Amino acid sequence: MPLCALAALSPAGVAAASAAQVVQAPSQAAPVQGAPQRVQPEVAFALMVAEAEKGNAGAMLNLGNFYEQGVGIGRNYTKAMTWYEKAAKAGQAEGYYNLGVCYDIGMGATADAAKALQNYQQAADMGMALAMYKLSSIFISGSGTDKDAAKGIAWLEKAINAGVAAAANDLGVVYLTGLLGQKKDEKKALSLFMKAADLGSLEAVKSIAGMHKNGIGTKADPVAAYRWYYSARRGGYTGEDVIRMLGLLEGSLSTAQVQQAQKDADAWLAALATALNPPNSVAKE
Repeated sequence: MPLCALAALSPAGVAAASAAQVVQAPSQAAPVQGAPQRVQPEVAFALMVAEAEKGNAGAMLNLGNFYEQGVGIGRNYTKAMTWYEKAAKAGQAEGYYNLGVCYDIGMGATADAAKALQNYQQAADMGMALAMYKLSSIFISGSGTDKDAAKGIAWLEKAINAGVAAAANDLGVVYLTGLLGQKKDEKKALSLFMKAADLGSLEAVKSIAGMHKNGIGTKADPVAAYRWYYSARRGGYTGEDVIRMLGLLEGSLSTAQVQQAQKDADAWLAALATALNPPNSVAKE
């Protein structure tokens, strides 16, 4: 992910993007016959230039990334923006998004909130989910435009439909607390948190647990609360609050209830992992 795109994410998003799993190769492993060889950055850059000059929009976008990150060439944010713009005009939504972020943070050009908004809008209109989510925050905060909660919520809904977990979680918070002029609706909030959880949001999983524990938007259910807190913990949520709630709830449940809740949580997490990362289909020989 290019630096300008990372800069548009929340701190949590940056951490998640930066902590991508790296598979370590076995030491002293013999080369696998027929395995693809690593291409030197300078060679990759030259190949991208050749493809971009032929009109390949994807190569134009890659060149922007190369210039931004200094892959096979010295970093040059101005040239990165030039290639992002070419990629955008060639039909790449991510080109518009990257231009938006660069104008947002002043990378390669003077920061310009209005131009950032214009480019985010173009990317969103082309169906880019992350751009839709970015627009929601712009209209809610009034960055580069007038505040417009209705537009912000509308873009949150579009982002949810496009599969953005954070958007579903955010809208759940809106209805749980009655923010942005919306009527408080705990059942709708729980439904949105469930949607966010199904899209991979651990923050939403924790919220679901709390709602089941306290009977908010649903009947109080300590077993369900334990299952969702356990899901958050097993899924990677490291907050001390989750550990504390697991301890409190476990003391009020039977051993059989705890074991079944843990089994159900593990099954849900396994199904979620498969849904979010479907196995590659194996071509028949």
